[in-house]
This record gives sequence, C-alpha cells and structure tokens, in this order.
Amino acid sequence: MTRKRLALFGVLTFIAALYVTFRLLGFPAGLFSTTFGGGLIVWLATTYRVPVEPKKLILPHLVTVILFIVHVYEEFASHIELFMTRLTGLQVSQKDFLTIAAFIAPIVWLSGAVMMLRRWHFGYFFASVFYFGMMFGEPTHFIFPFIENGRFHYVAGMYTALLPCLAGWYTFSVVVREVRRQKRAATEIPR
Repeated sequence: MTRKRLALFGVLTFIAALYVTFRLLGFPAGLFSTTFGGGLIVWLATTYRVPVEPKKLILPHLVTVILFIVHVYEEFASHIELFMTRLTGLQVSQKDFLTIAAFIAPIVWLSGAVMMLRRWHFGYFFASVFYFGMMFGEPTHFIFPFIENGRFHYVAGMYTALLPCLAGWYTFSVVVREVRRQKRAATEIPR
C-alpha cells in the first residue's frame, strides 16, 4: 500500500473514530463529522493530489488559527454552550465547549501546521478540515438566529465569526493558487 493510500485509510479511520467518540460523549457529533467530511473532500481535491510548499501556507494558516481563537473567546464569553444546547437538544456544558473549541481544536490546527511543515499527508488533511470549517462553518453564525426563532438577532460568536471565515477563504485561495502553479510547472516542457 502506498503512503498516499495509507494516509487516506488512516484519515477515514480517524473520521469514523471521531464520530463514534463524539456520539459516546454526547457532544454534537454531526457538526464535527460534517466538518471533517467536508475537509476530506477539500483535501482529496487539492493537497492530497498535489502537496504544496508548506512555507507558502504557514503564515496565513497561523493567522487563521489566531483569529479562530479570538472567535472562540467571544463564543465562550457569550455562552454559546447555551445556544448549542437549545439548537441541538443535547446538553452542552461550558466545560465541554471549552475542551473541544478552546483546547483540542487549536491543538489539532497547530499540529496540522507542524505536520504540513514535515509534508505529512495528515497535516494537509487537518489543514483542509480547518479551512472547510472556517469557510463554511463560521458563516452559520448568521443563519443560527433564523433557525432559533425566525428573526435576526445576536447569537454567541456572531461579532467575530467573519474573521476566521475570511482568513480561511484567503488561506484556501493560497492552496488553490499553489496547486495550480505546481500543476502548470509539472506540465511545462523544459527548453
């Protein structure tokens, strides 16, 4: 089995184990499974095929992590766990939220950066999950009020949700640009 296929098998196993773990813990497993599934699609379409130069990504990736942490602080300060409990029907405590969003998530996103610098497939996968979550997960803060009661109002994390979202889109655009550049370079015939 090639290293690429082994990485894909490892990622699929990781996603399945993560889903089962969150289900057992009673935390909203669907939310995280969707993010990891979306990240899998982003990864397969980009850096799984063409691992890009990590030095091109590291600065925007780290800035996005910083903005994510700022955003998580707003969610913590405005008690997003209460909203998550109402929205999902599952009890989400502040401790659970902080454990996942303020502790485990930043470790995963930073570990992904370290693994990318080592050019490991798992690093590119974690980065893809992060970008997917920022690009598509964070804008849901502007949909949540309508889901909750049909009218627009403040929901925990809304003020800073665009920060990691825009940074995630920018970083993903760097990924796409680098994938295209490397594909062009691979097809050019040396003179």
